[in-house]
Amino acid sequence: ACVCVCVYVCTCMCASFLDDPNKHLVCLQEQSPMASSAVTVSSSFEEEVEEKQQRDGGSSPVKVTPPPSPGSLEDAAHQQEMERLSITSADDARHRSRHSRASHSPQLPYRTGSFSLFKRKRNSIAGTDVSVQSMVAATSTTGLILHDRPQCLPAKSLTEEKKHLKMYQSMLASARKKELEKAKEAKKKEKARQEKDRVMSDLSKDWERILRNWDSLQKTRKTRELWWKGLPPGVRGMVWRKAIGNDLHISPELYQISLSRCNEKLAFLQNRPRSDSSGSLKGGLSREHSVEVIHLDVIRTFPTLGFFQEGGPYYQPLNDVLGAYACYRPDIGYVQGMSFLAAVLLLNMDPADAFVCLANLLNRHSYLAFFRVDYTLMKPYFNTFNLLLHEKLPRLSAHFTELEFTPEYYLIEWIFTLYTRTLPLDIASRVWDLFCRDGESFLFQTALGILKLHQRTLMSYNSIEEVGQFLGKLPTEVDSDTLFDHIASVTVTKSFDSLLQQENAR
Repeated sequence: ACVCVCVYVCTCMCASFLDDPNKHLVCLQEQSPMASSAVTVSSSFEEEVEEKQQRDGGSSPVKVTPPPSPGSLEDAAHQQEMERLSITSADDARHRSRHSRASHSPQLPYRTGSFSLFKRKRNSIAGTDVSVQSMVAATSTTGLILHDRPQCLPAKSLTEEKKHLKMYQSMLASARKKELEKAKEAKKKEKARQEKDRVMSDLSKDWERILRNWDSLQKTRKTRELWWKGLPPGVRGMVWRKAIGNDLHISPELYQISLSRCNEKLAFLQNRPRSDSSGSLKGGLSREHSVEVIHLDVIRTFPTLGFFQEGGPYYQPLNDVLGAYACYRPDIGYVQGMSFLAAVLLLNMDPADAFVCLANLLNRHSYLAFFRVDYTLMKPYFNTFNLLLHEKLPRLSAHFTELEFTPEYYLIEWIFTLYTRTLPLDIASRVWDLFCRDGESFLFQTALGILKLHQRTLMSYNSIEEVGQFLGKLPTEVDSDTLFDHIASVTVTKSFDSLLQQENAR
């Protein structure tokens, strides 16, 4: 309607210009620049009219409509507005008629009968039917239950209305129940955490007394019972240092010497030509060149913590401890997996003490066998574990034998990293506590406990790939006390030592 009025006004103005152009030209020039542009258009229109008259020879004069008066323009606008209102009223009447026909079913008290989501209108922008958009918008479960159906579908019956209301109430009740259970579980975990903190606070006092009298109290029954519960974080580093010992008599000065050697080696390797392979001795007696790849493993150590990534507080200390050890033991060098051992030590002590503990820890016979990657030395441990598995878990042992799934597939990584990549860090730290108390036999006892805990799941797998994938990435949601109850039920200390001696004697 607005467009029609504008066209009509422009036509009248052009006709008025033909009647007395000079008069209107003066008036329009006094208006805004937009009005001036309108004058230019009108002048061109006048020239076209004169050319047409000349072509026709002046025989047929052009009919010019006089400009409308202000009153006539107001009348036209009023007429257009009345037509718009009449169209809107007709649309509203049709909508009320459709709603009265569709609302033959009784309405429930919680709903209003005139839900406008399904009004049939045209979208002026996209040209799409709003009723179709409403059908898409109401495809959620709640929408399908609570909303009226679109016009193209039959209206809901009273029975169906009640059924949907009951379903909706059931959904709400189920959601509330889940929220309450979740809140209850969170409250239970928080209470357990607070109780654990309280117990650890009490244990710290006992361990401070034990540390003051270490030689006389370390092997007492009470101390061993306290050890089984796990060491408090505040004293863990001190207990580990005393339990691991320093049979190699490594001094802080030796750590600094080894670290200096590492830095010199790194500088040499970084400055040598790429084609020069003299960094690695051809005789194979030294593995000092392995310091060049340490930084690659450091950034992959406990990535979720963020402590050992580049820029983190332990990034450089971990590089230093591993590099110093690789130069201290060039016959072993750096082996993938060492970064996790050194990282756990650094979380509980300073770099010099971590270097001493790491060197003494890896000097044990079992670790020398594994970190030298010598299968001849590792085989007695695998055979011993197989015998214990057959004795403690015969059904699972038979299942593994049927699948040809041997201990090599999972034990190497578990022993290499002392379970730090297999178990959550807090549980792995407790395994370390008891490893320091009982020695290497506890590592294999822990393996049996893990297998016993997940025996039912492992028995359900029928392929070596499924079993290997499960044991390579154990579930993280595991209760510490439940796991250690299973570990305690498969005591192997005496039998492991005797069986290992028999295997070594063969």
